Amino acid sequence: MILQWVPVLIALTGQAAPPPTSPPAVVRPATVQTAPAQTPRPAPKQYDETATAQSVIEKAVEAANTDDIRALIIWGANDNPRVQAFDVARRTAGTTFFSDEYKVGFVDVGRADKNVDVARKYGVTLSADALPFMTVLDQKGKLVASISSRELAAAEGTGFDNKKVAAFLAKHQAPAPDAIKPFEAAVVQAKKEGKTLFVWYSAPW
Repeated sequence: MILQWVPVLIALTGQAAPPPTSPPAVVRPATVQTAPAQTPRPAPKQYDETATAQSVIEKAVEAANTDDIRALIIWGANDNPRVQAFDVARRTAGTTFFSDEYKVGFVDVGRADKNVDVARKYGVTLSADALPFMTVLDQKGKLVASISSRELAAAEGTGFDNKKVAAFLAKHQAPAPDAIKPFEAAVVQAKKEGKTLFVWYSAPW
């Protein structure tokens, strides 16, 4: 008799051990990064407290002469409330006088005790409650007109009347140049020389 060994696989069954449990997650509050507080930039100063009155005036007159318009000198100070209010009115007047018809120069007068002699040469009597003053000069620096802020005040006594400001500037702006005579002279010269006339239309601004 031949004996055969038959391998027998014995499966041991049993309940498997539970998997190891992870420790509960720790929830940490989110870190909020805040930008450092920024100090607001101060508004740019309109009046250069280091510039001389004469240098400001000469620069404005030179620019006005180049563009064949007039210079507008505004006498004031950076810390004067009336000057600050006028600057707001000037920016919201809805007029292009300040950019197209005048070259503006800002002369610092402190508390009406600075550049007094120069102001007097242009017929301006400085006083803190009358600032700012406006002075119109022609292309050669000759006085055309001056006006104090008192004359530009609104009827209710607060702020400035934009219509009064615009009326003053319109009255004293440079007259329109005579374009007819130069054109006619150019036509005559072109015919005389047998050349073509080139006409260029433009404006100071």
